[in-house]
Amino acid sequence: MDEANALLKELSLPTVSNEQNDALTKNITSQEIGKAINRLKLNKSPGPDGFNAEWYKLYLKELSPVLLRAFNWVLNGGQTPSSWRETLITVIPKEGKDKLNCSNYRPISLLNQDYKIFTSILAKRLEHILPEIINLDQTGFIKNRRTRDNIRRTLSVINHIKKTDKDSMILGLDAQKAFDTVDWSFLYRVLSHFKFSNRFIKIIQELYNKPTGKIRINGGLSEEIKIEQGCRQGCSMSPLLFAIFIEPLAQWIRQNTKIHGIKINHNEQKLALFADDILIFLARPQESLPELNTVLLEYGTFSGYKLNSHKSQVLTFKYSPSNIDKEYFKINWNMDSMVYLGVTIPKDPKNIVSANYDPLMT
Repeated sequence: MDEANALLKELSLPTVSNEQNDALTKNITSQEIGKAINRLKLNKSPGPDGFNAEWYKLYLKELSPVLLRAFNWVLNGGQTPSSWRETLITVIPKEGKDKLNCSNYRPISLLNQDYKIFTSILAKRLEHILPEIINLDQTGFIKNRRTRDNIRRTLSVINHIKKTDKDSMILGLDAQKAFDTVDWSFLYRVLSHFKFSNRFIKIIQELYNKPTGKIRINGGLSEEIKIEQGCRQGCSMSPLLFAIFIEPLAQWIRQNTKIHGIKINHNEQKLALFADDILIFLARPQESLPELNTVLLEYGTFSGYKLNSHKSQVLTFKYSPSNIDKEYFKINWNMDSMVYLGVTIPKDPKNIVSANYDPLMT
């Protein structure tokens, strides 16, 4: 992890202020608990303890004082309940896939409601801070940022590429189980380099202290499984923590002068991120690609991030990839369009309406 610390020190990362840290870890109020319980979704399966959202809403008045004492105990350095470490995992078969193949099932993690109430309160506090420390080109789960921001950015970049008529490319990265492979030690280091307080980091460490899961199959439960990496599915904090976790990779690409972005009016556009969906805009690909490959591999060694080349996408403009490029990124290099955040983006922006609406009309 010495290499990870050395990298993080070289990156120009914003920092959290003392006032923001105080706001994150101040005592929880009854009002926050009430709002968090009201946000719980109805008609959802409960966690391992069997108590669903309806029960918490029904007994909100009686439960609020108990939860208040428990939550502030944790905020002030107390140990989390052992039940917060438990996860009930159900598996849903993927439509049209071979049900005899385990990889064709989608796991759904169910956490206890009191854990979800606590982390929902923390998430509401954290979401006010992220816009100040996460670059504007990252929009996923960041307050007041939208999917359309990245779509528009991408279309603007393509329009500019078409006008300049230079060797360029847009690379859409797909990571292997991105949320499930987050290395916790690296995440804690990233939080520290953003200057989150030790108190807040210890709370996160406590939430990730030896979590376990049991898989429900055919009405029975498996033996207990140790969970040793990844953001916890079903936790309100997870998408926010992932945005923090991936920001150093994005910043490394932004400030790396060997990775050339698309310059528009003296501004260099390199990235559009939405959680683990990442687009990279590259000029001079013959120089940029080898360096990008090095960055991705090195970041993966200490973060857990690993590229899934077979599901990644690329649009090339005037550029013919070399055999070395194809070795770096084993993807389909002959695409006329790519899908990003559910939108089909063609090489020619004039075709975006037909690419997206024509299939709906047939």
